[in-house]
Amino acid sequence: MKRVTRTYFITGTGTGAGKTTLTALLLDHLRAEGENAIAIKPVCTGPRDDVRLLQSLQPGALSDDEMNPFHYQKPVTPLVASRRRLKKEHIVSAIRQREGECDRLLVEGAGGLRVPLAAGVAWDEVVKTLKCDVILAAQNRLGMLNEVNLTLDRLETIGAKKVFVVLSDCNPPSHRDESAVSNQRVLAEFWPKTPFFRLPYLGLNLGKPEEIRSAQKKTKKTLARLMSLL
Repeated sequence: MKRVTRTYFITGTGTGAGKTTLTALLLDHLRAEGENAIAIKPVCTGPRDDVRLLQSLQPGALSDDEMNPFHYQKPVTPLVASRRRLKKEHIVSAIRQREGECDRLLVEGAGGLRVPLAAGVAWDEVVKTLKCDVILAAQNRLGMLNEVNLTLDRLETIGAKKVFVVLSDCNPPSHRDESAVSNQRVLAEFWPKTPFFRLPYLGLNLGKPEEIRSAQKKTKKTLARLMSLL
């Protein structure tokens, strides 16, 4: 009997929104709790640092090419990097191949929801086809309200199944951004049915497995609450 996999797509408000850190935290949390979870990043352009980090948290689960089947050296949008050869069907098929191999599959996108992947196709079309839950990562800072609202508008338009938003503080308490205090409350007024979560400032760069594991322990309650709703 084929395993039933619950698939989650992790996107962000744009490049540098914290997708990889969030995916790594969720992956480490689930595996620490004994769940059979794996993460993949179907498309990656430029250095494979994100792939290496996620792979370090799931040793032996997948080869690099299984975990990241479409890697392009040039750090530009996938549409340009692939010379327009990449198609939505390729990405969806790569994700479907991993389903059935685990109980929870975390799929990290590249860039934001509307990053061009192929002619006329962005990540939102992949999400629409997969019919999976979406976790949106955003930096909790001044200016992010518009970015989150636009992304949630698009997810609503394509009929995304369930959407969750994770706001990550960008500054330590000693350098508090005043907007970070009110952002979640303001967004909740626009999206009363959408669950919002907030992560504290965890440092500038969580690029090593031991740093992710330490941060995961600090945010365990929030991560557990998020995953309990998925």
